[in-house]
Amino acid sequence: MWQIFQLIFRVSSFWLFVNVVHILLTKILGEKYNFYLSRNGIFVKFVQVQWHTDRFNSGPKQEFVRSHSSKIAVWFTCGAYFGIIIMFSSIIILMYTLIASFTQGAEDSKILTPVVPGVNLPNNQIIPYLLTLLISGIFHEFGHAIAAAREGVSMYGSGLFLFLIYPAAFVDLNTQALKRCDAFQKLRIFCAGVWHNCIMMVAAYILWSALPLLLFFLGFVKEHAVTVTSIEPGSALINQVTPGTKLYSVNDCIVSDKVAWGQCLWKMYSDTLPGHCLDETLLSQLTSHVDCCEEGVVSPKNLCYQSSQGQDACLPVRQVLEFYPCDVDSDCSVGGGCYRPHSKEGHLLQIFHSAADTKALFIGDPAHLYYSISVSDYSSKWFWRNLPNCVELFLIYVVSLSGALAIFNAVPAFYLDGQHMLNACMELIFDRFYFISRETLCFTIQMFSTALVAANIVNAFISVCVMYR
Repeated sequence: MWQIFQLIFRVSSFWLFVNVVHILLTKILGEKYNFYLSRNGIFVKFVQVQWHTDRFNSGPKQEFVRSHSSKIAVWFTCGAYFGIIIMFSSIIILMYTLIASFTQGAEDSKILTPVVPGVNLPNNQIIPYLLTLLISGIFHEFGHAIAAAREGVSMYGSGLFLFLIYPAAFVDLNTQALKRCDAFQKLRIFCAGVWHNCIMMVAAYILWSALPLLLFFLGFVKEHAVTVTSIEPGSALINQVTPGTKLYSVNDCIVSDKVAWGQCLWKMYSDTLPGHCLDETLLSQLTSHVDCCEEGVVSPKNLCYQSSQGQDACLPVRQVLEFYPCDVDSDCSVGGGCYRPHSKEGHLLQIFHSAADTKALFIGDPAHLYYSISVSDYSSKWFWRNLPNCVELFLIYVVSLSGALAIFNAVPAFYLDGQHMLNACMELIFDRFYFISRETLCFTIQMFSTALVAANIVNAFISVCVMYR
């Protein structure tokens, strides 16, 4: 919950700063400042900054539409039929998500999940996420613009805006020209954004599936291990491994790829490490003068071990690991006992890697390693090591964000594309309905869909708050 309050504080502080600066510049510079904003199409509002331009109203776009008119018509006709299918499917998806969240639990019903930077989105992925969101939004609006141009509907302008922390794009169509279009022309225009998002999602998924082959041609090799691409300055392993080091296993868990790396670290929470056989003579030789078994005492090279009888001993980890492993005292010779790690500092992890003959040792929370060390399935001697991760992350975000935008915008709720898609669809097929007016039918569906969207959003944010409280 503290993370959510931090985010609210930072966003509020940012917009407070923006609005204070805007007010001061308005007071100091007066008309010069306002003229500059107006000339460049910049509008500053309470929690929103908008840029509007008419530079893309004509030119290459119009020439492209004129020269490929028939192909574009076929393209957006496919989009119209697809839009009708996904519009009604989106209602079913939202209903299933809402019902399943109460019957199956939030974790089992996640289809649409709110992404909150700094809460369920790592800080190092905020910029890639927002850039991908912006690109997906631009491609969405580009679909509307091309479809409108094909149907003879001009644009007043287009632009970008930042709302809270989320960037987006928009096109401002000539509403009078839009009203003069027939029902199917409107359907082509209104479904174009959703259609483009789905095409973008499919294209990104195909590229993601072919990524190993594409990276192979760039000289990246995939091995039965992971390669360290970067290490955070505060990582506990910063002096034991370096970028380029290959990690093979964590304790007895084989690290074959990035997924296995995360699974192995998670597995450490439930695994019990084997002990080691030590007798009284070895104990007297190895026991440190620093008693790391006492509360608050930390030793960088020693760890607290405990026998089956409850006897504590502060011992050097690397030397203890050389002795015979055991689970119970009977595994050891006469006079020896089985001593297990008994540290309050966290878990003991032995990481086999390529940087040295010795194992990298870590004592603490396995989650620290997961977030402080970036790894890749690929290695290369010529290219930037983190390139595969960046490309893969971008493609994954394109797939998830474009798919989410398509489903969300297709919902026939107020202020979404689905509202206009439903109106055009009902206008096209309304002659088959006689028992109710078209306006009443559309309004009923839109009210229900709006309530469904609101319920899903509230439920999703509550689940995030509960999860990260």
